[in-house]
Amino acid sequence: MRDWITSIVAEVVENYPVDGVQFDDYFYTESPGSALNDSQTFRRYGQGFASKADWRRDNTQRLIAQVSRTIKKLKPEVEFGVSPAGVWRNRSHDPAGSDTRGAAAYDESYADTRRWVQQGLLDYIAPQLYWPFARDAARYDVLAKWWADVVKSTNTRLYIGVALYKVGEPSRKEPDWTVKGGVPELKKQLDLNETEPYINGTILFREDYLNQPQTQEAVTYIRNRWGR
Repeated sequence: MRDWITSIVAEVVENYPVDGVQFDDYFYTESPGSALNDSQTFRRYGQGFASKADWRRDNTQRLIAQVSRTIKKLKPEVEFGVSPAGVWRNRSHDPAGSDTRGAAAYDESYADTRRWVQQGLLDYIAPQLYWPFARDAARYDVLAKWWADVVKSTNTRLYIGVALYKVGEPSRKEPDWTVKGGVPELKKQLDLNETEPYINGTILFREDYLNQPQTQEAVTYIRNRWGR
């Protein structure tokens, strides 16, 4: 599977004038209704690992490393980045984790995203911080600063994924997205991104929400802010 995925990336990089390759947050995704059914494979190849979780993380690690090496060998100027789930690990499970209580990439998707940054496998990382400042389980500011601390001693750039798709959408747990068209919340997030020295930019998820009626106050604000 690693070779197959890498071969697809290599074909794109070799034959098309791309600036970069980005992987989204789908690695190992399992739910009660959608099991991965990899127990037999684990029994065959998982010797030496303390758990299936460790084996899965090793597989993901090997994939990221192989793709990274392949891209840089073919065209060093082509960038490789990943946009993972916003929480690496919660501090309740790991003292190096963030002060959050969200679904963690390390434990849920078996993706050690922090390690990829530390090992220099990525040109950039774009964690999906799709929560407002007031979401206690996964505060935007807590996570943005945590990621900034992760990248600060590395050569990996940090772009923050912002939840434009939530702007204007009623939410009992996240009401700030509808206050004054979501502009105050968006302003706080962009202010933090533009003042924190280790955050290199913002990515809005996603493009078609620039044209949705519920986002227009926020879109006008962004246009005025970034268009000056």
